[in-house]
Amino acid sequence: MDNEIKSVSKSTQPHKFFDIFLENDLEQLSGELVDRYMQIKKIEVPGVTKIHDQELWLESNSLSTIKWREYNVFQFHIDGIRKLYDGISTMVHEACDYYDIDFEKQQFMLQGWFNINEAHKGKLDWHDHGAEGAPFFHGYYCVSAEPSVTHYVTFDKKIENHNKNNRAILSEMGHPHAMGDWDWEGPRISVAYDVLPLRGLQNEIGMTQEQHWIPLA
Repeated sequence: MDNEIKSVSKSTQPHKFFDIFLENDLEQLSGELVDRYMQIKKIEVPGVTKIHDQELWLESNSLSTIKWREYNVFQFHIDGIRKLYDGISTMVHEACDYYDIDFEKQQFMLQGWFNINEAHKGKLDWHDHGAEGAPFFHGYYCVSAEPSVTHYVTFDKKIENHNKNNRAILSEMGHPHAMGDWDWEGPRISVAYDVLPLRGLQNEIGMTQEQHWIPLA
């Protein structure tokens, strides 16, 4: 790990992962997301454009990752994604209790995308999602990512989050993370999401794309 990789969260609370296990049919959900991936590849998803060489996250070799700004996975008509939405709401409420935040006052907004990666062909290296801790949150849900780990730097600690299929997690932003290596065949599928207060979208340059973020109830 690069010694320059550090947390930027200004929270005074110790870092905590919030998690929830869902009861999704993962075979069905995987098929739905692979289908949407092919639609992105064919430029059949409204708002998604042809890939170009200046895109972010090209090293991931995942089109649905590279095009994350151009669609919102929570607007796909997929049962399992709707259940994930409910799970995220539960975790954000728990996080608000932990950080002593008024959920209703924040007027949280949600966006998400999905990642489909193949071993040794590309992954997400160290990155963060902006902001400096709660009430800005990020997380991901494992559809087919077991066994694997996601590395985190939380304040002065390096942590391995061991991924479990059908488990969703939530963390405050401000803590860098990266996909660990894996060596099994087949697609590694996960759904990632950001949760921000409405004021965060109103105030942050480059994050104000309307008709993309949706309210989190």
